[in-house]
Amino acid sequence: MNYVADLHTHSTASDGQYAPAELVRLAKERGLDVLALTDHDTADGVKEAVETGEALGLRVIRGIELSAD
Repeated sequence: MNYVADLHTHSTASDGQYAPAELVRLAKERGLDVLALTDHDTADGVKEAVETGEALGLRVIRGIELSAD
């Protein structure tokens, strides 16, 4: 099976433009099947994104982008 996915996104939990729930809604509207929320150094928006994804039928992968020096 093929999926339409974006595996690297940021929400307002770090430096993104949209709140986690809004990001998930936009992904669903644009035809995505899977979205990974990968905010910088935080998982603060993951619960909201997963819950919204479950309600809309979009799979949300829990992720994080760790900063490295």
